[in-house]
Amino acid sequence: MTQHHLSLKTRLILVGLIALLLSVVPSALLIGKYASESEQAAREAQGLPPNEAWQAALKTLQIHRQLGAEALSTRPAAREELPAAQQAVRAALAAVSTRLAANEDASARNLAAVKAVASEFDLLAADLRDGKLDLAKLLAGQQALAAQAFRAMGELNHDAGLSLEVDPALYHAVIAGLQISPQVGDALSELSSMARAAAVDEIAQLTAALTRYRENNEALQQEMRLAIHASGSESHLAPALSALLPQAQQQRKLVDDALKAASLDVNYPLEQLAASFSNAAALQSDLSAQVLKTLGSELTQRRESSAFKRNALLITLVLLLSVMGMVMLRAMRRLLAPVAQMIEVAERIAGGDLSQPVPQGRRDEMGRVLVALQHMQARLRQLVEEIHAGAGNIRSAAQEIALGNQDLASRTEQAAAQLQQTSANVDFLDQVVRDSTRAVGEAAGLAQRTSGVAGDGGRVVEQLASTMASIHESSNRIADITGLIDGLAFQTNILALNAAVEAARAGEQGRGFAVVAAEVRSLAGRSAAAAREIKVLIQHSVERVESGATLATDAGESMQRILAQVNQVSSVIQGMDGRARSQAEQTHDLGDAVRAIDAMTQQNAALVEQSAASALSLRGQAESMDAAVQAFRL
Repeated sequence: MTQHHLSLKTRLILVGLIALLLSVVPSALLIGKYASESEQAAREAQGLPPNEAWQAALKTLQIHRQLGAEALSTRPAAREELPAAQQAVRAALAAVSTRLAANEDASARNLAAVKAVASEFDLLAADLRDGKLDLAKLLAGQQALAAQAFRAMGELNHDAGLSLEVDPALYHAVIAGLQISPQVGDALSELSSMARAAAVDEIAQLTAALTRYRENNEALQQEMRLAIHASGSESHLAPALSALLPQAQQQRKLVDDALKAASLDVNYPLEQLAASFSNAAALQSDLSAQVLKTLGSELTQRRESSAFKRNALLITLVLLLSVMGMVMLRAMRRLLAPVAQMIEVAERIAGGDLSQPVPQGRRDEMGRVLVALQHMQARLRQLVEEIHAGAGNIRSAAQEIALGNQDLASRTEQAAAQLQQTSANVDFLDQVVRDSTRAVGEAAGLAQRTSGVAGDGGRVVEQLASTMASIHESSNRIADITGLIDGLAFQTNILALNAAVEAARAGEQGRGFAVVAAEVRSLAGRSAAAAREIKVLIQHSVERVESGATLATDAGESMQRILAQVNQVSSVIQGMDGRARSQAEQTHDLGDAVRAIDAMTQQNAALVEQSAASALSLRGQAESMDAAVQAFRL
């Protein structure tokens, strides 16, 4: 069954079901959210008693640490108190196991962590009893036990969801009260134990313990500030933590003042220093208890608020659904009766009966529809009467339009024939102009190529002139070199003559030298003669080169004049080409315009024929309309 076949009643039921889903589904999701928040708050609240038991166990461990430190140093009689302290530690750890066993969300690793701490403590207590430990080893063992307990508390808080809290304010409060606060108390206990054991001279241990205390105290104050800042206006967490923050600051000041006084006074009483640390530890213990109490109150309030919201939403949803059901039933009853009347009236009008009156309805939307149907019937009666009266006029007008269209069609056909002949003549003119334009374009191309060739010839002549100038310069340099050779030959001849004179003076001893001098003189003479001949030849070559350079220069000037004339011819042809192209474009545009007019004339002729056919059709439709109007009963 498609949507178009559904009845109005079925559609109203579907709308009600959709409204039900739109209200139930988000409400169910919201109820589930509130239930989940309530369960999460209950789960986190169940993690607080084990945390409280762990903090009590840490206090017993701190007491055991102080007694052990005194027994190993300043007060040996404290050994008698150690068994009771050991028993208190075991009882406190057993209480932690009991609290964890009562917690349904506690995991096996939480119980295993308690057993591991108890086992390590038994070993440490046995070593202390047997005298195997000194003060440093005792403090180191106690610190390791505390670290193991802190890890166990972290795992517990993770499993209980406390350290995974999504509310920023509650998350920072959990970190401050359940994670950092026990570490602050442990650091104070270690400082107090060192003071009671008179081990303040152990600088390394004292510095390490003091550093842990200060870092944890700063972290504690920072987390408390973050929790206060993130708290909402409806939460009681901010006022409670704001009251506890000065207590943490007072504790820090107490420790710093005691350490400052001890550093200034060498004889500062260790009992007073230990008492200051003990007072600070007491403040820290009270602060931890208050934070635990505040967390418990906040989680309880959160669980109750989520449960209240869930129950209130359930009750509201049931009431709203009941009211909506009753409203839907009443609306369906009041809606379907007028709809039946409207269907009856519409079917009667659709059957052509306009003589019966339309019943009056209520003063609502359905009543307005019935009034609209009444107005529609009255207007329809008037319209039918007007159509019946105007059908004859339409037939007459359609006949006149048909006759006029036939005359217009004849004149349009004559105009179309004349335009076709004009279009053919314009096409012939366009082709002639295109041929002329193509010829002018080819002439312009030839002129451009001629100009390019003339330009190349001019450049070649310029290169020839440059080459002739280079040859002329080289000839001048050769003439200079020939003159230099002639001078050298002349000087050589003089030297050879001087050598011959000196050889003659030497007599028989210089005869060989005279022969060499004669040969040198002969060579110098021939060199001078050859140099003169070369000089003559060079002079003739220089004259010819000068003549060639003059001719090359004249040829270059002639080529430049030819190139200028060719460029002028090319410019003239290019101008002719541009004008020819412009004329071709104008002729082409004229052809397009004539062809467009021809096409429009053809279209007008077709439209005239269509108009004539439409007029005939209009007359037939008027007759059909007249027949259709006769079917109504007025």
